[in-house]
Amino acid sequence: MLRKVIGIVSLLAVLGIAVTAPVALAADKYPSRTITWLIPYGPAGGFDLHSRAMTIGMKKALGVNVIIRNRPGAGGNIAWNLTWGAKPDGYTISTVNIPGAIVSELFDNPKPQYKLKEFSWIGQISAGPYVWAVGAKTPFKSLEDLQKADEVLLTGTGVGGTAWVTAALTASVLKFKHRFILGYPSAPAANMGIVRGEGHARGLGLDSPGQMQFVHDGHLRPLWVYLEKRAPEFPDVPTIGELGHPELTVLASHRVVTAPPGMPKDRLEILQKAFDAATKDPDVLERFAKMKAKIEPVVGKDWENMLNGFYSLIEDNGETFKKSLGK
Repeated sequence: MLRKVIGIVSLLAVLGIAVTAPVALAADKYPSRTITWLIPYGPAGGFDLHSRAMTIGMKKALGVNVIIRNRPGAGGNIAWNLTWGAKPDGYTISTVNIPGAIVSELFDNPKPQYKLKEFSWIGQISAGPYVWAVGAKTPFKSLEDLQKADEVLLTGTGVGGTAWVTAALTASVLKFKHRFILGYPSAPAANMGIVRGEGHARGLGLDSPGQMQFVHDGHLRPLWVYLEKRAPEFPDVPTIGELGHPELTVLASHRVVTAPPGMPKDRLEILQKAFDAATKDPDVLERFAKMKAKIEPVVGKDWENMLNGFYSLIEDNGETFKKSLGK
């Protein structure tokens, strides 16, 4: 099932909808005012930076301002609940964390108000892989060190984030004892928790400059990457496949943009076309290049089809998540 999901992700990213013409909008119709884009985490993480980069192209395509509002908390549920309850008029959108948000919905923790499949999906921005890192001052230098430890403390923003999903599955599959230290407002803040000695390890977004700076500065030490091939920036760091668990390469942070349920079809299509145009905008591509990140667009219905595969991924590992949630 994991490989099936990865195959779908790769195929649809290649077959993304091509829109090269400008987005046509009637002067007296939607949109006519500022659109608010809610980010479920604090500034400087991958979700924040990738979404901000996309606003450059979205503004051009839509002809109105698109502003970012960071609404961190409850593993992303604050922003997603706000989006769920907003008017379906196209003036409130949000970036959703998949598969993290699915865990929150299926296991009711933190309590969500939304039903993901009923959101009005716009498209996927990127699918960022992870790197497992430990504090530079910790004694952990290998997987074996983690497995021998009495307890490994894992920092994070909260239950439901993809970093939490990655940590829970990783600890279960690789068999090391762990405990979560949660409640940090952003991924960089969770990294700082490790630097301060409050925790030992966590999964970092490999395409998130704000997080990877901790590795480049020597505060965190990478132990492995969740890729099939070694990362060019870390040629001496093994892959999770080399450690004997290639099935975990599926773990990635899918950053997907959505709108409230019940959006009128014409307005949703305008947003989808503007989103697709933004993924091809030279200024947006330049911003991603500077971040050493890659856009992996999957637009509209294609994303809805992929969503079912991610539900299967979480359901297949339900016992692991129930145990981590204390259920």
